Amino acid sequence: MALVYGIHILAKGDRAEALRVAQDIQQHQRLLVGPNTWHGAGAYAWRPDRLPDNLRNLPHVLFEIDDVLIVDICRRDGTPWGFFRIPGNIGSYVSISVVEFVNV
Repeated sequence: MALVYGIHILAKGDRAEALRVAQDIQQHQRLLVGPNTWHGAGAYAWRPDRLPDNLRNLPHVLFEIDDVLIVDICRRDGTPWGFFRIPGNIGSYVSISVVEFVNV
């Protein structure tokens, strides 16, 4: 078991909505599992060193989570894409430990 960092883009980049979402995340140390499930239900996050340049200026939260709680998303050949999923049911929450908010 080890802690890993993740970056979750807030409110799909909508700055006004991101402030509201950030307040909930800060207060409850959690992320909402949304309805988009390309690679399974869960909250999605980028590994900090793999965050695409076009997303760096969007509002996001940097957090820590135990590596046993995440599922790396990989290509068909097994190489990682650079983001992961924290499994959960749609509409529920997954726990995280907030490090900081950026661009909020």
